[in-house]
Amino acid sequence: MEKPKPKVTPIVVPDDKLQFLKKKLDNPDLALDIKRDLVKEIMGGECAVCKGIPAKIASYDMDGITLIEKYCDRCFEESNSKK
Repeated sequence: MEKPKPKVTPIVVPDDKLQFLKKKLDNPDLALDIKRDLVKEIMGGECAVCKGIPAKIASYDMDGITLIEKYCDRCFEESNSKK
């Protein structure tokens, strides 16, 4: 089954939390799994494709079931340009 056109909403995060997250992700001494946990905690999840920082929530209505996925800007644009 092909995904229908999604309803897209931006993920809103306070600037102070976003700056904190970017600072932690730029720290080379921090382990990758700790960085991923921080992304999940602050952003509510990871990009469905690259596991990066999501910027958009895409909701797909799949015959009465709603599929919700989070995407970073790059992955969202790439997935939409394929259609």
